[in-house]
Amino acid sequence: MRKRILDIVGDVDYPYTCAIVNNQRMGFLDEVEEPSSVKLLSIKDREGSRTYERTLAFLVSYCARRINPSLKVSIKHSYGNALYGEVEGNHNNDIIYKIKAELKKLIKEDKQINKFDLTKEEAMYRLEKEKRIDDLRLLRYISRDTIPIYSIDGYAAYFAGPLLHRTGMIKVFDIVPYSPGFLILLPDHNNINQVSKITERKKLFEAFWESKRWVETLGIRYAGDLNEKIVKRGISELIKVQEALHSKKISNIADMIKDRKRVVLIAGPSSSGKTTFAKRLAIQLRVNSLKPVILSTDNYFVDRDKTPKNENGELDYDSFDAINHKLLQEQIASLLKGEEVELVKYDFFKGKSRKWRKLRIDKNGIIIIEGLHALNPKLTESINEEEKFRIYVSALTQLNIDSINRIPTRDTRLIRRIVRDSRFRGITASETIKRWPTVTKGEEKYIFPFQENADVMFNSAVVYELAVLKYYAEVALRAIGYREEEYVEALRLLNFLSHFMSIMPYEIPPTSIIREFIGNSSFRY
Repeated sequence: MRKRILDIVGDVDYPYTCAIVNNQRMGFLDEVEEPSSVKLLSIKDREGSRTYERTLAFLVSYCARRINPSLKVSIKHSYGNALYGEVEGNHNNDIIYKIKAELKKLIKEDKQINKFDLTKEEAMYRLEKEKRIDDLRLLRYISRDTIPIYSIDGYAAYFAGPLLHRTGMIKVFDIVPYSPGFLILLPDHNNINQVSKITERKKLFEAFWESKRWVETLGIRYAGDLNEKIVKRGISELIKVQEALHSKKISNIADMIKDRKRVVLIAGPSSSGKTTFAKRLAIQLRVNSLKPVILSTDNYFVDRDKTPKNENGELDYDSFDAINHKLLQEQIASLLKGEEVELVKYDFFKGKSRKWRKLRIDKNGIIIIEGLHALNPKLTESINEEEKFRIYVSALTQLNIDSINRIPTRDTRLIRRIVRDSRFRGITASETIKRWPTVTKGEEKYIFPFQENADVMFNSAVVYELAVLKYYAEVALRAIGYREEEYVEALRLLNFLSHFMSIMPYEIPPTSIIREFIGNSSFRY
């Protein structure tokens, strides 16, 4: 006899939000035949936090509809430890405060949230009544026997992951206006009993707005739009327009640099595509009659026996002190004076640097520094500020699954890395997933604090990429055994990728940033 997880674990409350049952992620409303193991996840766990986010997005959408049936909430993207969204429809300026008041009332009522596993036909009929056009377009291309639909007081929506089972479990949140939309503030990671504080990130927000204009140009807002474009054989033109947008942006950045700067600093998180971006920027700088050279901070690692260790006693290559920044500064200064330097190259097998090649630049020479710490002021503190131009590269996902199911930027980067590691580095998907928390921890410590230092941000995401990455990622993820700890994350990513139809990579140009991860790039790495 199948039982709900809720009936097995009892009526749990905040901060617990979901569970891992038999090495699979499940919500409290999900059913299981016979659990051999149950582990509760709280708001502190990444998947526990996602469940809390999804529930808040659902309830905010429901409250807007309860105030005015013509209103529609659209969750766009994350913003620090918050969600940015907008309200579509005819409303006045105080609608955000009305939604917040309605949500507080709903939480106090502690209403039940229901889950129904419906046939595809039943689910689409239910969503058609709610006029959820984006969901209908999405589900049309999903190959599943049953579709999970969540409902409260007859209001229904599809979700790509579990929700909480009652509204009273939402304990810590806030909703504040943030022109032209609003922010849903989530619990603070360090103190889950208080709401997080928002650090202003104007340049990052501007980059998201530029991405919004791009998807409007491409006519692709949600996964269903992309799938429809694939089915109707419009993907070839979409790829060409998307790549043209990237080329135009890189060309504009090169024009900003021309005749003004001599040191270009490029940083970004793991799998953001900063290496290919640096190479494409170098080409555009050559078009502008400049002579760029690229120096990677990865070649300036200190010898392995001098590499600092993290709290677990492991070598910490993400640490700023893992870089021989004194040597890098000296060589940059010498190059700017027109002097010849002997560059170094790090041998990852031996764990030591070796002399590589000699280099000198003339008055038209530009030095491009690409790496994890490039925007950290300490890395180039001895270089005149007037000489520097800073660029932050990240893969800011341009589309979402639907209006209230967002695609985390971090998930896209993880899938990029799984594909690249499995194809070119001999690293299994299981090992990549295992290392990912350490990678993201390093990003939060060493990269994100400096992103607003950038003079310009470049979004390396392409709207079609998940349809291409799926072709490679599914094989790597399915190789993970069901007894492995990483199997839970593999299933989550496979479920996520199931929302996209696959496309072959033939149309993707050899200079595309996506080629850095799937191969056959015309650049050497």
